[in-house]
Amino acid sequence: MRIGSVTSMRRLVRSWLTIGLLPLAVTVSCTPQEPPRPAARAAIPTLGADGIGASLDPEEIRSEPWAFGRYEGEMITTPTHLLHVTLPEGSTRDVLPIFTARALDHYRSMIPLSDKPLPPDSAIGERLGEAGTTFVPDVGPLPAPTERMSTFVFDDRPQWAAWTQRRLGRSAGTYLAIERGGYTIDAESVLWDIGRYDTLCMLAHEGWHQYTQTVFRHPLPTFLEEGLAAYAEGHSFRRRDEEPRFMPWRNLERYGQLRGANYRGRLIDLDELVTRPPQAFVSSGERSLLTYYAQVWVLVHYLVEGADGRYLPGLRRLLRDASEGRIATSLYDADRSAGRRGRLLGPNAGRAIIATYFDRDYSRFKAGYEAFIKQLVARGNGTRIWQGRSPIRPE
Repeated sequence: MRIGSVTSMRRLVRSWLTIGLLPLAVTVSCTPQEPPRPAARAAIPTLGADGIGASLDPEEIRSEPWAFGRYEGEMITTPTHLLHVTLPEGSTRDVLPIFTARALDHYRSMIPLSDKPLPPDSAIGERLGEAGTTFVPDVGPLPAPTERMSTFVFDDRPQWAAWTQRRLGRSAGTYLAIERGGYTIDAESVLWDIGRYDTLCMLAHEGWHQYTQTVFRHPLPTFLEEGLAAYAEGHSFRRRDEEPRFMPWRNLERYGQLRGANYRGRLIDLDELVTRPPQAFVSSGERSLLTYYAQVWVLVHYLVEGADGRYLPGLRRLLRDASEGRIATSLYDADRSAGRRGRLLGPNAGRAIIATYFDRDYSRFKAGYEAFIKQLVARGNGTRIWQGRSPIRPE
């Protein structure tokens, strides 16, 4: 996809596509044939700054039979989602309404606010400084969707494959090669039960893609779209808990892969990470692809906590620009040449994104990222990761 005019960007949003292979997800550009729609997405109840509130009233949840072919299930309507499931009653099926609702709240506020201005050595911060303006920090959560998001969770892979074939027809081949996971297309996520914890991780990951495909007017650069989806996965939700706690650091899959790649000397250079799409690493084997996702996961943590919080305001600004359709304009206004490169290379113009929103000094940004990884993989940090605590920020 290319960053172009606002009009062209709007047309592109509806064709975003992600394929998830837990614990990874691959972004592909493709527009399948128009499939049969299982149900119209109803307008979502108004969500304020506090999301759906402290509790999810059981009276707000409705269930009705839903089936396709010989498979029978139910469609569960919640304030935020249409959940098409063939799962039997049990722990995974029973927590879907509260998990997806809380995940949506999480997406809107998982990147914390900052009381710092944009750094003057980012292109936007420098431009604002030159103009003599005062930057007002972003406040409040990201926008709420205006329609319920449609999610399919099947009991097993054969059911998932049957639906995928029906849904996508001749375009289904790419997806049917998935051995464990799911995909998101046109803001609909389709996955199957792979165990309670892993299924919920996949729901959280794909739910982020649903959210951005529904709300954002400009797509994020791929390395951040996928990094934020991985960042959204971390959670704790024991069977005795009433609702999940989302904890971005609590992600042993990503952390273990990061530590292993660092130990083997197989970390991906940042230059490749921010300019190449994830499918470019498929030919190098599954381990390289898993390393890509581990590194974009830690890159988001670096933007949130690294360099004494220098980059957090820029990340908030980037998310706001994506939701309001201003990425292309910001790239162009900050640096005319970066804007031209952005239109040519699309949202994978990683160096231009970094210079515009985070740091004009790419060498400094890269050195800080590499040092952040070395600090993170130090002995003893695994316990903190399991606890969902930051290994970086002192307590």
